[in-house]
Amino acid sequence: MLLRFLILMIFVPLMIRVTDVMATEPGHWVSYPDTLPKFDYSGDKLKHHWPQLTKSSFIPYPSPDQLKSVALQFPSLITQQAEHQTSLHPAVEQAQAGDFNALSEAITQVWRHHYQGEFEEAYTLGIQLGYAGLIPAFYAKMMYTTLLESDPERRLANFQEIIGLSETIAEHVNNYQPALFGLTYAYARELELLPTSAAVSSGHLEAANDLLTQMREQFPQRAIYPAMLGGLHAGVVERVGSFVGRITYGSTESRAIAHFQAALQLESELPVIFNEYATAMTRLDSRKYAKEIGQALTSCVSLPVYSAEEALNQQACQNKLSTLTLAGN
Repeated sequence: MLLRFLILMIFVPLMIRVTDVMATEPGHWVSYPDTLPKFDYSGDKLKHHWPQLTKSSFIPYPSPDQLKSVALQFPSLITQQAEHQTSLHPAVEQAQAGDFNALSEAITQVWRHHYQGEFEEAYTLGIQLGYAGLIPAFYAKMMYTTLLESDPERRLANFQEIIGLSETIAEHVNNYQPALFGLTYAYARELELLPTSAAVSSGHLEAANDLLTQMREQFPQRAIYPAMLGGLHAGVVERVGSFVGRITYGSTESRAIAHFQAALQLESELPVIFNEYATAMTRLDSRKYAKEIGQALTSCVSLPVYSAEEALNQQACQNKLSTLTLAGN
């Protein structure tokens, strides 16, 4: 009864227009390639492999107990109804009544779709589940956009959509790490696509730098944060050089490299780290760092992969390595 009272009476009355979420139009979602490995996380397989699957994100497994704990700390994350929705998803209604089993299974299914490469299905289901479902829905859409979407306008629109709603969520969940992870990732990807003047005026560069620095300090054993910082600094240096980058944002070539070295010391078995490292070194100076780029890509393609997300990162490494090899001949 106490839990139900807290959920129904304390949650902040946020309004999010899920019906207005600018989803990638049906028919425009690119399918996970048939040529890449297939993954089956049906039944208990997802829970069994969860620690391996979340080595970069550290998102907690959405068990009923975990969701109940989140509901007590962030009631609106579990119970928020979208503006203009005529009814809540049944799983959210049951969570409002204190029963988190159905919501746990629904959110688990979103992640199952994601790791199997069913990104559209993951997103479609996730946006029906309130704020708690938007986090995995946005994660799936971010990785899909990064690794499969090729249209520049659609890529930018996807990331900006996610930023807008993620900022709203982040304001009301008080440093909830999964929400901040998605927000900073979207910031970083958006900045890569914006012209320099627009990137500067957006304020997202400072926001991303501050959030990533904060999370690296808070979670010093998580490799993804120094890797993202390294990519951020490399992007600044690519555009304005180390001198201006150091004065304005503390970005230098050596700092970008040091962040990636720290990331690889923490984690050397994730394709995404090597893929991002190779991309950053290319931005800094593809000729100067040709050896490091080649080594990173070679390491990437030799790793075992455990999900569609990892397989797509590895495919990106293979494509870059093939281009590098052709350029060297």
